Amino acid sequence: MMHSINIVWLKRDLRLHDHAPLSAAIDAGLPTLICYCFEPSLLQDDHLHPSHQRFIVESLSDLSLQLTQQGHQLHVFWCDISQLLTQLHQHFVIDTLFSHEEIGVMSTFQRDQQIAQWCQQHQVTWQEFPQFAVKRGKHGRKGWSSFADQFLQFPPKQTRINSLKALSIDHLSSVKSLKCNRLPKEWLKSNSFYQSGGETPALKQLSLFIESSLSEYCFHISKPDTSRYFSSRLSAYLAYGNLSLRQVLHTLHQAPSSRHKSAFYSRMRWHCHFIQKFESDCRIEFEPLNPAYVAIIQQQQERLNPDQQQCYFDAWSTGNTGYPLVDACMRALLQTGFVNFRMRSMLVSVACHHLQLDWKQVALHLARHFLDFEPGIHYPQIQMQAGLTGFNTLRIYNPVQQSLKQDAQAKFIQEFVPEIAHLPLELKHQPWLVTPLEAQMLDAIPTRCTTPIFNSDETGKAARERLWSWRKRAEVKEQVPTLLRNQVKSDA
Repeated sequence: MMHSINIVWLKRDLRLHDHAPLSAAIDAGLPTLICYCFEPSLLQDDHLHPSHQRFIVESLSDLSLQLTQQGHQLHVFWCDISQLLTQLHQHFVIDTLFSHEEIGVMSTFQRDQQIAQWCQQHQVTWQEFPQFAVKRGKHGRKGWSSFADQFLQFPPKQTRINSLKALSIDHLSSVKSLKCNRLPKEWLKSNSFYQSGGETPALKQLSLFIESSLSEYCFHISKPDTSRYFSSRLSAYLAYGNLSLRQVLHTLHQAPSSRHKSAFYSRMRWHCHFIQKFESDCRIEFEPLNPAYVAIIQQQQERLNPDQQQCYFDAWSTGNTGYPLVDACMRALLQTGFVNFRMRSMLVSVACHHLQLDWKQVALHLARHFLDFEPGIHYPQIQMQAGLTGFNTLRIYNPVQQSLKQDAQAKFIQEFVPEIAHLPLELKHQPWLVTPLEAQMLDAIPTRCTTPIFNSDETGKAARERLWSWRKRAEVKEQVPTLLRNQVKSDA
């Protein structure tokens, strides 16, 4: 006679506290397998980067330690989840598969469709729980505001891990061959420039932010230098579920009222708002939100020189455009996995508007290097910043103005573009202004710094003319009313 078991399938929810699937499994009372799968079919996805996998490994290590200390075990496998379920099904009666919903990219969506089909064929209940204030399905926007308020106000639930009925290790010999025994070395190398993954460091960062940084939050979130220390730095922990959104808000509620607190709460709600938009219209991973832009963008790309575009992409993606703040932001991202929101917007603007790079190529590069890559936020933001909606504000950033305003003392530039650190302050922002006489008195300045790959005044003017002319086209304007009606609304 085969034993009945339950399975808690961990994905981007690598924590113990306020974990609805785990709590539900505990309440169900059956022996439970807590597992995570490194799925070979997903590991080739273009969005992934070794830094993401390192963060996951660190998170799993932290989670495993917590469970071990409480007499339980985390089981990590190197196989697709369908393969694990199939093999377990041969030796157990799988009663329920518990997991959080994942608002992911197309590869994870297709994987989930396959699992839903597998569960239906094998009469296994798959119980999913919302990770954020997001309603599944294309019609999830109706009544979203009330749903979101209710979800976010619900207090975090403590997980009674001591009540978990563990599955005996002896019973798992049938899946021993699927266990993960060795990981790629690049996933295991520690890197002090990156945040460490795990629920323990996540809780420490949350406490540090609320107690020390929140009171300065609004003053620094737009600054590339100080945002590293005064923004919440919780985005990666939310993206991989080291923290639940309700844990963050519950802790936030205990802080004194202030405009900083209100501003941060607003951003947490917008976090769910954008993920809801992506859930309801996930085609924007591959095509413009406004369908009229499909042909327009294709025609524009056909007019451009492919070799020149590749040179532009190479320079932009490695931080070698000749614009100090642009290059500093890209180099900071490549080195640390983080750059603040305004600078992310500037990077997209430079790529898509000034250099006219393919927005999908830009989106993938940034997704790979954002440690906090969250598909539901990433793609709606890319669409907005690249001007592909037909109704959002067109943001064509002037990189020199941003440099002078957001990094006035050039501290960020000096840190990440050290080859111009010896220049006077004004020239750190605009090294191409160096005069022949000054050049003789100064140490060598790289040629690319004195001759940037584009002229922002000229490309900015051209971008404004180009984008506004596109927006005025009848086929673009025709789509806007429908798109606006489909935006996330309050109860209607």
